[in-house]
Amino acid sequence: MNQIPAGGIRAAVVLSAAMFISACSSGPNIVTNSAPGFDIVGYQTFSFLRPLSTDNGNVRTILSNELIEPARRELEFAGLRHVETGGDLLVNFVVSTRETLQTRPSSGASIHHGRGRYGTWGGYSMSMSTTEVVQRTEGTVGIDIIDAQRRELVWEGAASGRVTDQTRRNRAAALDGAITEILARFP
Repeated sequence: MNQIPAGGIRAAVVLSAAMFISACSSGPNIVTNSAPGFDIVGYQTFSFLRPLSTDNGNVRTILSNELIEPARRELEFAGLRHVETGGDLLVNFVVSTRETLQTRPSSGASIHHGRGRYGTWGGYSMSMSTTEVVQRTEGTVGIDIIDAQRRELVWEGAASGRVTDQTRRNRAAALDGAITEILARFP
């Protein structure tokens, strides 16, 4: 009988976490942050951190590969050159999800009838209302850019949005779009 190692469970959780971009026209929410004084001019090469936080120990995951390809393309487009090891910059990914519950009151009905005087109540009463509970999965994918020599984070960007059935079916395309949007704001 095959057992899933603990790292495999973690990889499965991370893999499902990557499926987050909303199919709605508004797209994901993008935020970025740079270290004070960060200027891309002083850097020429980049490598991917080993292991990436999206890897399963020393095993490169499918999720990692789906993040690496668009990141490499966009960073090369920004003028950096990819090297397997020893880059001026190191790139890492962070992926997470969280479940949210949203409640909304639904339609209700009420029947009241009574006869009474001076504050007394006679008769009958009936009331009904419902509350709709909606569970949503919110996902975030982040990119960390680290100065390899100083071992300091110099730039970070993240995209967050709702995980939908469509993004689950088209995970690679959703991740490609998220990485492209994040790195469009890279200096």
